Amino acid sequence: MRAGGQITVFLSLILLCVLGLICGLLESARITGARYYLQIAAGSSMDSVMSQYHRPLWDQYRILGLAYTETGAVEKEFMRFLECYAETSNWYPMEPEKVEMQRALHFTDGNGRCLEEEILDYMKYGIWTQGLSPDIAEEIETAVTEAHSVNTVSKELEQQTRAAWEVEKVLSGLEKRLEEQKEYYEAAAYALEQGSGSDFRKAAENLLDCLASVPGLVQEYEKKADALGCRIEEVKGSYEEKQGDISTSVQRAMDEEFKKYDTYTSEDGERRREVERLAELAEQQQDLVRETMEKAAEAEEIIQNWEPEEEGDELDEDALWEPVRRYFAGYRVLELPCSAGGQDQKSEELLNRLRKGTESGLLQMVLPEGREVSEASLPLSGLPSHERSQEDGNGSDGLPQGVTGLSDKVLYTEYCGSFFGNFCTVQEEIFQYGLEYLLYGESVDSTNLRESVKRLLAVREGLNFIAILTDPQKRSEAETLAAAIVGGSGFLPLVGITAFFIMGVWALGESLADVKGLLAGGKIPIWKDADSWTLSLSGLLDLAASGTVPAANTEKGIDYEEYLKIFLMTAPIETTDYRIMDLIQHKLSAEDPEFRMKRCAYQVDMKVEVCGKHIFTALGLWKNALGALKNRYTYGTEIRKAY
Repeated sequence: MRAGGQITVFLSLILLCVLGLICGLLESARITGARYYLQIAAGSSMDSVMSQYHRPLWDQYRILGLAYTETGAVEKEFMRFLECYAETSNWYPMEPEKVEMQRALHFTDGNGRCLEEEILDYMKYGIWTQGLSPDIAEEIETAVTEAHSVNTVSKELEQQTRAAWEVEKVLSGLEKRLEEQKEYYEAAAYALEQGSGSDFRKAAENLLDCLASVPGLVQEYEKKADALGCRIEEVKGSYEEKQGDISTSVQRAMDEEFKKYDTYTSEDGERRREVERLAELAEQQQDLVRETMEKAAEAEEIIQNWEPEEEGDELDEDALWEPVRRYFAGYRVLELPCSAGGQDQKSEELLNRLRKGTESGLLQMVLPEGREVSEASLPLSGLPSHERSQEDGNGSDGLPQGVTGLSDKVLYTEYCGSFFGNFCTVQEEIFQYGLEYLLYGESVDSTNLRESVKRLLAVREGLNFIAILTDPQKRSEAETLAAAIVGGSGFLPLVGITAFFIMGVWALGESLADVKGLLAGGKIPIWKDADSWTLSLSGLLDLAASGTVPAANTEKGIDYEEYLKIFLMTAPIETTDYRIMDLIQHKLSAEDPEFRMKRCAYQVDMKVEVCGKHIFTALGLWKNALGALKNRYTYGTEIRKAY
């Protein structure tokens, strides 16, 4: 019997199919493993790349950032680490074909949100000393906002007080002319009594000059009074807009002060109607004086041209002058219906001098003895804030949240206080006043300090004004001095608004002492009481006279740096971000000229493509059998890493 080969062939085909299935399954599992291997290799390579963070940036500012000098530098570093995995002999052979950095988030992107996230990460987990809690910070922030609003309104009202003084000065000038008018009238009447035509003529001409000036003074008074009324209404509108920032108790006190201005304008309105009549009366009296002068001239001409017809005839000169006297007796001496407010010029000048002195030489007034102001400058060209563009804020996808709430703001400002110097905690840097720069962004240290002092003075002035406004004893002292300045015979409603001006200047003087104390390293409480108050009213006048500011200091309160941090909490966060980057880049580029914040990455997205090799389906048997089967194939992955 002849043996057949069908079974052998059939079994061979079955074994071949089974082997193919097994190799296919193994190859499929290997490919999946190769993809996981690539992800591990890419992640590890990316970790290695990110571990090359800029060391000085971390050492000096505790910020992690990947600095590079050219676009392809990160890809090259990534490829160098990835090749170590590619060269390893294992079941996942691969050859890197393409590495592409798809996206890099730099600290200048997203308007600084990456920088904020790095700062918050460090402050949440780093070692630092907290100065202000969120609750206290919120309370202080509210107080500062209220102080700013009150200070703005109070200064506007102070200007109206000075405007009211100008009104009173015009009336004082008018009153003086009317007094001169009375003197000239009496001199003219006496000359008529004596029958002296030349003396009468001289006195009458002076009287006419006085009367001629009255309408102009009345018109000037009306103009200033109208302007004052309009400005007071504008201040009221401004005050109403700011009432949302002002507490109820302070609003009540401010309302009382506004009533004093209303009283002044109201009673001045009654006085004004009487003053306006003076212009008309002055013109009428001028006509009477001119007619009297004509009659006097006729009488004088008769006297001069008289010749006696017979010896012993005498001219009765008194009879000639009598009609002139009777006519001139109809003259009505003009008087103000109410005395003008007569200020104590010395005290008024001292108070105004103090206010004006702070507008020009504020820094020199509050600078502690023996301290010098840095004049170092920061070259803004090339710094992030100078090169900031609209595109920096585009593309919010994938960006961290950054600073979002009050707690974050507190951490953020604490970071600024810890890593940047100020006038009281100067660091060994060329550009010394870092916190002041974050707030004001000027390129010169001294300019930033001036702006800081100006703002600090404004806030302290508002807080101190509120303290005076809500203290009955201090208000009473201010009213007493105001009465002395205006005078007992003056326009009484002027006393109330003058007292308001005095309270404002008193708050200014106290604030000057506060700022000087803060710059000297002292502490000043947000809200002052009698124990922490420095300047009395007599001390205020001494300060205005000498220009020497005493330095306030208390054992409680907050210092200069903490005030600056409070200001930072209200500053635009994006602007502060870029100014932080300015200071960082300025300092680090001195050590590394190629360092730039715009080339310092917080996050990198990398895309990798590699060429893999088949193993279990790469046998010559399958290649010969299937012909078209290729041994190489391409696959890839994407990886994202952030600090």
